[in-house]
Amino acid sequence: MNRVEININPLVLRWAREEAGFDLSEIADKVDVDSNKYKLWEKEGKNIPLGKLKTIATAYKRQLAVFLLPDVPEKLNRPKDYRNLSPTDSKLSKKVLDVIRDVTYFRETALELKGESYWKSRYEWPDKAKKSIKDGNSYSKYLRELLDISIEEQLSWKTESLAYKNWRKVVEEKLGILIFQFPMPMNEVQGFCFTDKLPYALVTNSNHSYTGRIFTIFHELAHILRHQSGMCLHEKATEKQKEEWECNTFAGKFLAPSNMIETAEELNDIKLFASKLNVSREVYLRRLKEEKLISDMKFFKLLSQIKSTYKITPKKGGFVKPEVKSKATRGETFFNMVLDAMYNNQISYTKASNALNLNLSALMNEI
Repeated sequence: MNRVEININPLVLRWAREEAGFDLSEIADKVDVDSNKYKLWEKEGKNIPLGKLKTIATAYKRQLAVFLLPDVPEKLNRPKDYRNLSPTDSKLSKKVLDVIRDVTYFRETALELKGESYWKSRYEWPDKAKKSIKDGNSYSKYLRELLDISIEEQLSWKTESLAYKNWRKVVEEKLGILIFQFPMPMNEVQGFCFTDKLPYALVTNSNHSYTGRIFTIFHELAHILRHQSGMCLHEKATEKQKEEWECNTFAGKFLAPSNMIETAEELNDIKLFASKLNVSREVYLRRLKEEKLISDMKFFKLLSQIKSTYKITPKKGGFVKPEVKSKATRGETFFNMVLDAMYNNQISYTKASNALNLNLSALMNEI
């Protein structure tokens, strides 16, 4: 049997590799061809064995039909990079690029289901806030009123996981911000947000602690207020990074208001006060410094002690129901939006299955 070879637009082949985050040598190894051979395919696009192209499509997580397009599709729209990283370290991994692709697809689906006018009506609050609010403190007050969450209610949440769940839910419901969470390399990104197109969305890193994810939500909300799409490593931000520092300051003051900061100079006390507010010890310590309730010398000593206790603890394995994982990743708003659309015959079971990564039987159980 003769081997089937096809010709394609070589620019499409290169586009797909770059969008997937592969080096040329990496994909050549996966396809089991010489690097020079693969380089020639990207240059000429001729005589590519169909079997090899299928392998390439699988590696890039693309449909085979994509490689037969006559023109190069648009590049993935990435958030502005606010991370404090060197050019070498700032390269996005395949994992993060996959997350950006998934979130882009989720946003496109949400726009299709609800329509542009609906999403536009959800985002009147940032402009109203900017017109009427003069400083960060009054914006925090405005946002609390908008979310309808008092500091007393925040204090009533007994666990960090419950606090995260409640903040996530209320931000989605009251502000119209879709909140997704994915496991990503912690040294690469802690969160990012999108305001380039409707609907707005933010992403937290599920490898982070619950207090870290809570802080990410409000750090990214500060970016959204500025109509900024941003990719952030907020824990590594310095005062030289003006925008990141200001977003950190806002998130800290919102979650730990001035009237809730009690003087503390021992780690045990800091841990106690931080846990009441469901913020990290580092956030509470920085709030002490901002409120001038601790000396610089004591601050840096305690900060060093806190950071020395950080450990990367592998998450415990175990079976998680697909529907539970899907809802946790996508958030209740998007998850229910897709289910409702399927129930009302607005979208097909196939499209709902793709959007939620659930098979038909799991979808039927959710209805």
